[in-house]
Amino acid sequence: MEFIGREEELNLLEEQYALDHSFVILKGRRRVGKSRLIEEFLKDKTHLYFEVNRETSSSILSSLSDEISKISDVPLIFNCWSDALRYYATHTEGKKIIAIDEFPYAASSDKNLLKEIQSLWDQHLSKMDVMLILCGSSLVSMNGLTGDYKSPLYGRNTCDLMILPLTFRQTLKGKNYRQAVESYAITGGVPHYMSLLGDKNPIDGFISLTMKPGAPLLNEGEYLLGSEFSNLSGYNTYLKTISRGNRTMEKISGAVQASSSEILPYIRRLIDTGMVSRILPILEKNPEKSRKGQYIISDYFLASWFRFVYPYRNLISRRENDAAIQDLNDHFIDAHVSFVFEDVCREELRRYLLSNNIYAIYGKYWGSGEIDLIALDKKNRTAYVAECKFISKPVGKTVLNSLKRIFDTPCNS
Repeated sequence: MEFIGREEELNLLEEQYALDHSFVILKGRRRVGKSRLIEEFLKDKTHLYFEVNRETSSSILSSLSDEISKISDVPLIFNCWSDALRYYATHTEGKKIIAIDEFPYAASSDKNLLKEIQSLWDQHLSKMDVMLILCGSSLVSMNGLTGDYKSPLYGRNTCDLMILPLTFRQTLKGKNYRQAVESYAITGGVPHYMSLLGDKNPIDGFISLTMKPGAPLLNEGEYLLGSEFSNLSGYNTYLKTISRGNRTMEKISGAVQASSSEILPYIRRLIDTGMVSRILPILEKNPEKSRKGQYIISDYFLASWFRFVYPYRNLISRRENDAAIQDLNDHFIDAHVSFVFEDVCREELRRYLLSNNIYAIYGKYWGSGEIDLIALDKKNRTAYVAECKFISKPVGKTVLNSLKRIFDTPCNS
């Protein structure tokens, strides 16, 4: 797939590269393009790139030795990471980069590795012309590397870079607008999914990717969860429930017949990984204490997978995908695309306002009615209000009048 976007991320990495020494934490969900970004950044630079596999610590270290041997043209065997990385750093001239991809696999196989890397950084690499990059897909693990005060690496990084999916505008290329929105609702701007979907009709493409035996993304939802959590039963249950339109804690609790105290720890961990978001009405005065919060699956692919694939996986594996396809055809727009379109409209409105030097905060409102999109320009005391409808025909004045009626109520209260 053509490398697109990521100008901001590449510029940030270049800024870190220009420092005397730097320690970068690079993280993001599975398939988001972290390795490809590193590959682009490393071009024409002296570097050691090592991707860790899920193996034993001795096997990983053997592979690292092989990688350094290739660079040095000398057969080498190292007994620890410190010796290996220090050898590369001291036997390579000029500015050099050490990039370790999927570092959490190595850390989980060797419980002393973080202390070892701490000592290596403090005593050697931080005093050399070295850029160290630790990359990983498990946000729980990566956030803990330098963000948890109990971690040996706490506070040592010079940059903490989260790689997000591409924006809607970055995915538009070559598609008509409707197809682009529907495709974005499936891929969520994740480059790997974009590559698999290609220019296929979005619904046909989703079926071929997820709803046939052996489909490449048939089990992708659980792979994503499995990269963060061990016991998936609770996470599967609550994500399936939210995907069915149960967005408030009251509705989630009623649907699964469990108390909020039992559900909340799971939801909080899903929020920490960026899979779920808690949203509030934009005019809410006490957000921390508010009971008006709604929970949404913020990863678009995960939302579509739990809504249309997860409930039918056993049938799909038996080559009985009729019900799954029927549900997708009947509800792809109203149960999924229409909600993603609200976020697309938010991105488009923000792009337009910024082009006119208008800075605002964005959200939505529900209470005595519902408003899909509000942008508040507090400096000029102006509100931009929109109804987001994914339909092909013009809307009437009744929609405008409804917006006026609803918006007057919260603003005057």
